[in-house]
Amino acid sequence: MRRLLLSLCISLVSFAAYADTVLIENIRIFNGVDAELTAGNVLVVDGLIATISSDEIEGPDGATVIAGNNRILTPGFIDLHVHLGMHSPPGRDNEHATVVGARSVAAAKFFLDHGFTTIRDAGGTHPDLARAFNSGELYGPRVFPSGAIVSQTAGHGDWRAPHDRNPAHTGGSPYLAADNAILADGIDATLVAVRENLKNGATQIKIMGGGGVMSDFDPIHSLQPSPAEIRAAVQAAGDWGTYVLAHAYTSEAVTRLVENGVKCIEHGLLIDDKTARLVAANNVAISTQLVIFRSLVGMSNLSDVQKEKALQVRAGQENLIRLIKKYDITTGFSTDFIFGQYQGLPREFTERAEFWSNAEVLRQATSESAEIIRMAGKLNRHGNFGEIREGWVADLLLHEGELLEDLSTLADPEANLALIMRAGEIIKRTL
Repeated sequence: MRRLLLSLCISLVSFAAYADTVLIENIRIFNGVDAELTAGNVLVVDGLIATISSDEIEGPDGATVIAGNNRILTPGFIDLHVHLGMHSPPGRDNEHATVVGARSVAAAKFFLDHGFTTIRDAGGTHPDLARAFNSGELYGPRVFPSGAIVSQTAGHGDWRAPHDRNPAHTGGSPYLAADNAILADGIDATLVAVRENLKNGATQIKIMGGGGVMSDFDPIHSLQPSPAEIRAAVQAAGDWGTYVLAHAYTSEAVTRLVENGVKCIEHGLLIDDKTARLVAANNVAISTQLVIFRSLVGMSNLSDVQKEKALQVRAGQENLIRLIKKYDITTGFSTDFIFGQYQGLPREFTERAEFWSNAEVLRQATSESAEIIRMAGKLNRHGNFGEIREGWVADLLLHEGELLEDLSTLADPEANLALIMRAGEIIKRTL
C-alpha cells in the first residue's frame, strides 16, 4: 500500500511539473473589469495566470510562446442561463435520454467554439454530464449544473400533457421527461427535491417562481410556489453554502422570491420601479436575456396562448433594462436558448450593445457573470475565473479585430478567435 501511495504521489508531482506553461506576448488586455485596454504580456503556469506585465516576460524553458501581435486578450466568456438538455426540436420533448445527451454535446461544442469557457446550466442537465465536461472527457465549457428544475404542480416546469395524471396521486416518479424537472408540492417534497439535486452534484438550485411562456397550464400572473416552499428550497441550498435562482417575470412573483431568500432572478421582464429597488437593496441579481424574447413571438410552434404570453413579457424588456441601469443591478450575460436555437448566441452581444457600451457587454459576459457564479460558495471547485488577474484561472481568448468597437466579429470565431484557453489548456490556436 505504501508503495502504491508513493507511486501516486510521484505521478501527481510529475503531472504538475510538466503542466503547460504558456507565454502570450504583445497583446492588449481587457481584464474583464476596466473599459480601457492595457498593453502587456501574460504568463500562464499550471492553469493559472502567473504574471501580467507591461514589461517583457522571460518565459521558462519549454514554454509555449504565442505572439499576440497587438490582438485583444479577454477572459473566457460565461453564459448564466443555458439549457444543454433542452435542444430537442419542438414536439419531440420525449426523446430518449441518449438523444437528449447527444444534442447536449453538440450545444456544448458550439458554446466552447464561440469562446464560452463556462456556462451555468439553469436547469435540466444532470450533474453527471457536467462532470464529463468539467473533467475534459467531453468537449465543451466548464458547466455549473442546477440538476432537475424544481417545479410545483401546474408550474412553469410541469411539462405534462393535460391528461397525464399527477405522479403524487399514482405513486409514480416525480421526475419528468429526461429527468430535466421534478414536481415538488409542499415543504417536505421541496426539501427532498433540492437535497436530491445537491446529492447528485448540483452547484446551485433552480426553481420556477411564476408563470412562463412555453408552459401550457400557468398564466404569466400566477405565483409559484408558496413562500414556505421557497424558504424550504433556500434553506436546503443554504445548508450547502449555495443559492437558489428562480424563473419569474412579474413584480408580485419577484417580490415574493426576494423576500424569501432567492438570490438570482431569471428574466424579470415585468417588474416595476418598487420591485427593482427591492432587488437592488437585497443585492439580488437579475439574469435576463434579449435575443430569445425578441424571437419567441415569431416561433411557428407556439400556440396562440403561448404567443400571447410571449408578447406580454416581451413588452417589458426595455423598461427592465432601464431599471437595471437605474439601480445598478447585477445582470451578467445569459441567453436561455432552447430547441437548438443556440446559433443565435453571437446576437446576444450585438443586441445588448443597443443598451450598453461594448465594454459593459464584455464585462457582463466575464467578471459580472463570474461574480454571480461565485455565489455557489464552496461548491465552486474551479477557483476564481472571469478576470485576467494574477493567481486566477487562465480562461483566455485572443481576438482579431477591434472588439471594443465592433462586437459583430464574435459571430465568426473561425476567423476572429485566434486562441481559446480553458484553465490553461489550449483548446484552439491558429497562431
